[in-house]
Amino acid sequence: MNFKSLRFLDKELFTDLPEGSLREADLVAQVETVDSEPEMLLIHVEVQADREPDFEARMFQYYALLWLRYRIPIFPIVVYLRGGAAFSGEAYRVRLLGREVLDFRYEGVGLKALDAEAYAKLESPVAAALAALMNREGKPGVLELRVLMLQAVARSRLDAARKFLLLNLVETYFGLTPDESDAFGRLLAQAEFQEVREMQVTWADRMKEEGRQEGRQEGREQGRQAGVLEGKRETLLRQLTLKFGALPVEVVAQVEALDSMSELDKCLDRILSARSLEDTGLVG
Repeated sequence: MNFKSLRFLDKELFTDLPEGSLREADLVAQVETVDSEPEMLLIHVEVQADREPDFEARMFQYYALLWLRYRIPIFPIVVYLRGGAAFSGEAYRVRLLGREVLDFRYEGVGLKALDAEAYAKLESPVAAALAALMNREGKPGVLELRVLMLQAVARSRLDAARKFLLLNLVETYFGLTPDESDAFGRLLAQAEFQEVREMQVTWADRMKEEGRQEGRQEGREQGRQAGVLEGKRETLLRQLTLKFGALPVEVVAQVEALDSMSELDKCLDRILSARSLEDTGLVG
């Protein structure tokens, strides 16, 4: 395949007939081949956490819908984050009246069964980052392996945003114990790992900033909700006073204790038809 010709297609949304619900393909790319037939094909990749019932039928459905839309050969692949063989051929088969009327085949890749060290050593930042999801059991020098993954990302020609995504993948799926974290910090202190160290500092700063922004947004939302609740309580007390005069202390206390938007709205609605405080539901 001539990967210089690789072009990712827009998000693929399909109607799941006859139900009418929408399905979204994870990744569809168009690529040219080199000195072979066909000259152009689609690569369709689905990412699965684990094997799911009826997944084979879903892969066939995507294949059929892609074929109807593009009418060029399609190479389908499923990538399992957990479980599955390293490389396997999978199939969706339909038998009818003692005959096999459909034999749809696609490729399966189980990341957990692949050798993390082998992929971390490839000259590919994506392969190195995905190695965090691969098999590390029985491998000596686990910390060195983690550095190897991060080095591949740091030294790549990817832009800062893509480096951040790959680094985040390693940080998420290649966790360390507190003791390992201390040892990893000492390892990164060596001069040869300066690129990785600088990249991690940038990543940590960005994560902190995102955390602060989320906290501020959450705080603003909580403040807005509190303000709306307080406004509804004041409106309810004012309406009650206008209609029924001075309110008993226990009714005021009960209104001030209400912290549910829906309950306050119900009380405000009941005032319109209430003939007494008892009709509002605020007096037992």
